[in-house]
Amino acid sequence: MPSPEIAECQADMAAAAAAVHEVLDALGAVPGMFGDATWKGPAADRWAADWNARKSQLTALLQAVLSEQPRLVARLEEATRRRAVL
Repeated sequence: MPSPEIAECQADMAAAAAAVHEVLDALGAVPGMFGDATWKGPAADRWAADWNARKSQLTALLQAVLSEQPRLVARLEEATRRRAVL
């Protein structure tokens, strides 16, 4: 059974992951709103291209948050083990 500190960290990471997935889902829903019924022309095309670029950047950042979580938990577990030995 993990220490209370590790359990709290894992719970926080799960909450953060859930929030990340919610944001990713929201980002994924936006392109479905593009189209001729919403906005037409070069300005709409530029906006969509800018949106897609920003969406890619945000997606990469949020994926980095998710991929970093196991390392952070492992780091806390190692620190906890070291304190227990001292």
